[in-house]
Amino acid sequence: MRSILLGVLDAVFRVWFSLDCEGEENIPARGPAVIAANHPSYLDPVLLSVRVRRPIRFMAWDALFKVPLLGSFMRAFGAFPVDVRPGHGREAFGRAQALIEEGEVVGLFPEGKRSRTGWMEPALREGAARLAWATGAPLVPATIAGAFRAWPHHQTLPRPARIRVRFHEPIDPTPWCDRPEDEALPALLAELRRRVERTLLPGVKADLRMELAYRRPSPWPRWHESIPPLFAAVLVFWKTRSLLAVAPAYTYIGYLLADHFAIPQRRLVKWFRNASPVAFGLGYAPVVAGALGLPDTPGDLALAAVVAGSLFPYFYERGNIALAFVRGFMLCLGLELGAMWIATSGPGPHLALPLYAAAFAWQKRTVYSTYAAPILAAWSLLVPYQLGGLSFTLVPHAIAGLLAWLVTSLVPYREATEEKERSAGLGLT
Repeated sequence: MRSILLGVLDAVFRVWFSLDCEGEENIPARGPAVIAANHPSYLDPVLLSVRVRRPIRFMAWDALFKVPLLGSFMRAFGAFPVDVRPGHGREAFGRAQALIEEGEVVGLFPEGKRSRTGWMEPALREGAARLAWATGAPLVPATIAGAFRAWPHHQTLPRPARIRVRFHEPIDPTPWCDRPEDEALPALLAELRRRVERTLLPGVKADLRMELAYRRPSPWPRWHESIPPLFAAVLVFWKTRSLLAVAPAYTYIGYLLADHFAIPQRRLVKWFRNASPVAFGLGYAPVVAGALGLPDTPGDLALAAVVAGSLFPYFYERGNIALAFVRGFMLCLGLELGAMWIATSGPGPHLALPLYAAAFAWQKRTVYSTYAAPILAAWSLLVPYQLGGLSFTLVPHAIAGLLAWLVTSLVPYREATEEKERSAGLGLT
């Protein structure tokens, strides 16, 4: 049951949190070990366990084991119940020590509670250090970075964020075993804190930068947000003379201005703003194509889903990379419109748009690019082939996708505030 749960959770966490784990080899393949990590969220026991083959036995409040399903879930992960009432600490320690002596891996959080700031709490409990000191088991420090942003103590449910778990080289307690307890335990805790916080520091700084980024004023409409709808509105009105047909474009411009002048800024607002050009472009493209007398794109909803999937990895990238992708995508839409005019082909967008996304992911080596680039490239070839076959009429569409990527590569996106603050992605990290 544990292996099945870990497989499912690993897949979910890879997508939702872009979870990455390194240093698993620092956990002994056999024999006892004590793992001690910072404690930023409720997810921490699972985050530490999901990529580790050996079960990590965590202490847990005994009352939780009486909750239906939750108790079975916790036992599947190797958690063992302890009485957390005052005066029962020796009993919990004795249970953990017995597991160590049986050759198990025991996990503890020296903070004793979830962090309130993202940093390790100033006072650490001595349980992990005492366990290693008393048994001679190696003490393996672990750092969980990004989980505080995903699920801080004041938040009801977790949200997407980039999480990194790192297991450090074990601390051999042998040099401290001959020292007095009141000298050995503080020394072990100090070394544990040093190793954990050394890796934790960049993540905490990133959290602070992101909080500042979410609260800063919204920018004026960027050119890739404003010029495409204005150009499309002029083109559609020239062909149709219909104010109703151009209303969506001017409504979108109104939204951009309202976001700058009136809408209070927060996380969700910035998510929507940064991704909105792609949503507008995909939604309004059929109107423009219809006004120009161009054919409908077969499977347009599937294409929109693929484009949305190609956009997802940039939730986890720095702002300049994410917005460069959006800017290039809007350029690709414009070039594809020209390609449709030159060489009319309904399947053409299935070639141009995924090809641009594949080339961009391959070049930037973005999150999931190992999977995204070949899948998108395969879509750009196989789907047009299935819809009508590959022919020379598709060449302009391939050129449109590659040209958009080339321009995006040669003219990197720069925005002063985001370069300064290195705001992350479309707002999810």
